[in-house]
Amino acid sequence: MMNRQPLPDNATRTMLHAVLQAVGLLGETDFAPAAEENAPLLRSMGIRARPTVAVASHAGGTDQAARWRDVVSKIGIEELKVLFSNSRVIPFSDWTNVHQAADLWYGLLADVIRPLARNDWEFIFYLGNPASSHFFDVDEILDVMGSFTRSGNVTLALDEREASGLWSILFGGKSEFDTHDPDARGRYRAIFQTLDIRRLIVYSEDNALIITQDSYFELTRPPVPAYVHNEQERANFIEGYALGLKNNMEIAHCLVLGIATSGSVPEGSNVPAKAEVQRFLSNWANEL
Repeated sequence: MMNRQPLPDNATRTMLHAVLQAVGLLGETDFAPAAEENAPLLRSMGIRARPTVAVASHAGGTDQAARWRDVVSKIGIEELKVLFSNSRVIPFSDWTNVHQAADLWYGLLADVIRPLARNDWEFIFYLGNPASSHFFDVDEILDVMGSFTRSGNVTLALDEREASGLWSILFGGKSEFDTHDPDARGRYRAIFQTLDIRRLIVYSEDNALIITQDSYFELTRPPVPAYVHNEQERANFIEGYALGLKNNMEIAHCLVLGIATSGSVPEGSNVPAKAEVQRFLSNWANEL
């Protein structure tokens, strides 16, 4: 049965302290890890990766491959299997910025993910703004994302504007809406039920929610300085959510960690620091 009621302050406070305790067990490098050696290769497949200064990659420094067959011809299927065999969480890039995303991602699924014969993966997708895209293209990529559910959990993360645009595409609605609209929750649930995904995240500057098959969890995000709302905010949100998944946190705790990492970046920096995340969570709990 779905829980649509917001958590009382004491329950939220308890949850925040639990996340704070979990963060304390993590290292500094979990929040600001070193650049990934295979970053250019991963980005060529439309997968988010931290850049590296010294590029030592099979991809030859190319950030975006033309087709999946180009990746395979450069790397080889067996090497790709080795690369991904030690992964569990795969955060994909913004679909609207990935050329040939459907070809790349389905190729990765068919040739690498499925043959590894695991079902413990965590896949994180986000569309970007689908409003200017053709229905056929949106429908195709949503089908590709849904195909990954046979190998693990698929999370689709949208900001409130993207969620409004996707709802309009799927259901023919013309009006824009945000998380405060009285019809928003029903529409978000309709999006979730239409897609073959395990989790739907929708977030705004002051709200975040996650929908699963049997739950609806929502939180009010605490206010943050204006400089935090920048082009890196989504990336930091996804980094925190993914970090929670990597450390087997409860799904609601992963959402909280995403909120904390996106809201606690020091001014003049692009990435959160462990101490700032801890301070953010502590202040959030104390203000309830």
